[in-house]
Amino acid sequence: MRGYFADDLLLIVPSTAAAGVCLFGEVLGAHKGALAMALNAQRDATQEIIVDLTGVHYLANSALEILVALAKNLQPPQRLLVHAAPELALRERLDARGWGDIETLRLTVSSPR
Repeated sequence: MRGYFADDLLLIVPSTAAAGVCLFGEVLGAHKGALAMALNAQRDATQEIIVDLTGVHYLANSALEILVALAKNLQPPQRLLVHAAPELALRERLDARGWGDIETLRLTVSSPR
């Protein structure tokens, strides 16, 4: 099925609430391709692509780079909305790399489901 991915560490499923994906587990560098495919499948469907990382315990920098690359290639008003748990420290990681002010990337921090 399109938009689904599963292995021993990661589960990617389409979001039931809005256009986007929900991830659960650990996102390693080896998952970059699956993540990119799942996100690109949503790209033409909506103005706001939602990535729910609240079920993710670990996000590799290379996977974060995939999210940033997608956001940088979106044209406003299209944007990527990322929901993440505070433990991932995404705001700090984005700011440290100079990615904190990407116009088409929004980050919300919330507790896991």
